[in-house]
Amino acid sequence: MIYPKYIVSLLINNIEKTRNPLGIPNSSINNWWKNLDIKRDGDWLLFTGLLYQITPYIDFIVNIFEKIEDSKFQHLIPLTKPLPKSPLKLLVNRNLKDTFDKVLRDIYTILNNFEDVYYLPELDFYSGILLHDFGKDEAFEKHTNFVTEKLESAGVHKIVTVDPHTTFALRVLYPKKFKIKTYFETLAGKVQENYRDKVKIHDPCYYGRFLEISDVYRNILDDLGVKYEEVRNSKKLTSCCGGIMEALSPKISKEISKLRLEELGDGKIITLCPICFENLRKAGGNVEDFVEIIKKGSPIV
Repeated sequence: MIYPKYIVSLLINNIEKTRNPLGIPNSSINNWWKNLDIKRDGDWLLFTGLLYQITPYIDFIVNIFEKIEDSKFQHLIPLTKPLPKSPLKLLVNRNLKDTFDKVLRDIYTILNNFEDVYYLPELDFYSGILLHDFGKDEAFEKHTNFVTEKLESAGVHKIVTVDPHTTFALRVLYPKKFKIKTYFETLAGKVQENYRDKVKIHDPCYYGRFLEISDVYRNILDDLGVKYEEVRNSKKLTSCCGGIMEALSPKISKEISKLRLEELGDGKIITLCPICFENLRKAGGNVEDFVEIIKKGSPIV
């Protein structure tokens, strides 16, 4: 196991300097929108929280952590400096980045068939949720105040989120300044039956256990005509994908992922979290993001 103090020190240092846990400038990793004709004004601001953008880099870093886990080299982790732009292409799972960039493009495109959604990349920040998870309340509050002030000063009132970690942070932990809803809550009751498939659902912890909104996306599957099989440990009792342990013990994280995959069994697995997606995929699962089901099933896309 990697000593938590090393990880926490790195997180705080990176978030203070670059506003994300990687120490990579946001502008270098957040480019899914560049080939889209995005709207810069509208009713609902799309706020990705950068988790889909960060995860392909986390995948690379976790592989390094796995090699130094329980070794004397882990004490060097706090000395890591924010990364310059030039070597980024070497430090990312490119296939995963392409997959997640497409997920974000699809979410934005589908949303705009139903709502007036706009996007401002300069206002899209990491939520800081890892600081909360590690109990660094002061650093988390400092970061949330920074993000909140940026959004308020831009006149933002309504926000659409795309992942469970960001949704929980903004809806529960942040100052109650904005109306927050997930992209699938926005789509609830608006899609039509047009697709035939059979899937198994992996509920992300924040959606299933804490926000208790796992029935919302099940209802969308019903509307689309998609059959789904309830698996052992779902909804409020959903099992972890292993993501919570990635930074501290990649080896234990892998074992947790394998156990969850055994519960899910064979067949197509859908989830709504980039971290769950990648952990289950690495464990051998046939995983697809929920928005791709909507894209295939919605007749208006």
